[in-house]
Amino acid sequence: MKHSKYWIVAACAVVLLSGCTRSADTMADGRMKLDYWVFLSGGDLSYMEAIVDEYNSSQDEVYVDIILQDWDDYYTKIVTSVAADRGPDIGISHAASLPQLMNQGLLQPVEEMMTGAGLDFNRFPENIRDAVEVEDELYAVPIDTHPFILYINTDLAEEAGLLNEQGLPEINSTPTGLTDYFAAAKEALPDKTPLAISTGGVDTYRWWWTVYFQMGGTPIFSDDLREPEITLDRDIAIQAAEYIHNFFGDVIPMHIGDFYETFQAGNAVGMMTGVWATGIWEAADLNFTAMPIPQSFNAEAAQGDAHTLIVPIKEEQSSERKEAIAEFIAFVSDEGAEWAKAGHIPARTDVVESPEFQDQPFRADYAEVASKVVFTNKTIYQNPAETDMIRALDEIMSNRLTPEAGIDQMLKALAVTTRQ
Repeated sequence: MKHSKYWIVAACAVVLLSGCTRSADTMADGRMKLDYWVFLSGGDLSYMEAIVDEYNSSQDEVYVDIILQDWDDYYTKIVTSVAADRGPDIGISHAASLPQLMNQGLLQPVEEMMTGAGLDFNRFPENIRDAVEVEDELYAVPIDTHPFILYINTDLAEEAGLLNEQGLPEINSTPTGLTDYFAAAKEALPDKTPLAISTGGVDTYRWWWTVYFQMGGTPIFSDDLREPEITLDRDIAIQAAEYIHNFFGDVIPMHIGDFYETFQAGNAVGMMTGVWATGIWEAADLNFTAMPIPQSFNAEAAQGDAHTLIVPIKEEQSSERKEAIAEFIAFVSDEGAEWAKAGHIPARTDVVESPEFQDQPFRADYAEVASKVVFTNKTIYQNPAETDMIRALDEIMSNRLTPEAGIDQMLKALAVTTRQ
């Protein structure tokens, strides 16, 4: 009896050990397990979870485990985990971060493996396809474009007499059109916030980026991955900063605590942020209109980025595992209309043109913005450079620096960041 007990314990130990070995790559039922890292939060996550659940239910050979990581240190975790050969099988990355990840040797090119899964990159618009290409290789599959747009509280706009006969906001595409619209809102509804946006931070930067390129601004950097020149047009950068600065303290209150909450609570006529807020306002049952930022100046331009799916480097990865990864990514790409329910614009032209997308409210109204998005330059310094620009704009909008002094500070910081 003792011997049989020892045998049972030993057998259990073997099973447990083998289970530990298998658990990283397979499920208890024998399905291949793929780890999928995301940084999504707010309204996005539930839609991606639904897509993953649908994939897992659609077949019985592969299980994708979606793992939410903290946004603040997401890219740091990608770097450290891949360096230790413990990275995910698939991850989400912004297109703006691809040059830095590629330069660190963390990403696999994806065109060949995705072609094998039936994904044709010619389905993507040129600007979106170009956003995932670094040094003549495609390093990610774009799943959306998420531009910076304008939201209007339809009930408040109607109360203020700021809707046309079709019940839509009508904002003139002139340098004063946006200011005039929200000045009229302020006059009609003095107890409401005309336009809600934070005095500083990334949303003000997104607005400045939109205006800078609508004014005809040149790229921030030259097209050089590792040694870019600063090509930002100082005069236009100052003009764009002055234009936005004039809104603050007038139609935009200074230092709004939570401008999302201000808008959602029905206390603001308008607000600016990314398209991901569309799903949030729908869930809150808010009566709103979503629309592109008006073209106030000569050039068609918008700020935006793209969520993309990346395949981190692995020391050992079987062809079967690569095929499973590619098939899952292709599945997510095909589900672009489902992902659009979060508010995003699908990356693929054929998905944008599909009834499944066109029949969704609001999205088709701003889908045209995707082709106007000016993506960031392909340089390894983009992420720290964005921080430099945000900090300088914060100083301007908070009246600590003039637009001229703030843009000069921006240029100096960019020079330090890029080691010039």
